[in-house]
Amino acid sequence: MAEHISDDDLERYAMGAIKDEGELTALEEHLLVCDWCIDRAENTDRYVEAMRAALRRLQAKRKKGA
Repeated sequence: MAEHISDDDLERYAMGAIKDEGELTALEEHLLVCDWCIDRAENTDRYVEAMRAALRRLQAKRKKGA
């Protein structure tokens, strides 16, 4: 993978949505050598985790109200 990883692919990676082994391998190999994409991947991981936490809070709030 010569070019940088797209934002969409970083999001798919953070969510565990990349199932193709070839695509996953290329992405992870790029992350081994590209500091810029590593930083972006870490930011994306934090964003995805924040969205998951917000969803859990919303679900808990709805469950209490039900």
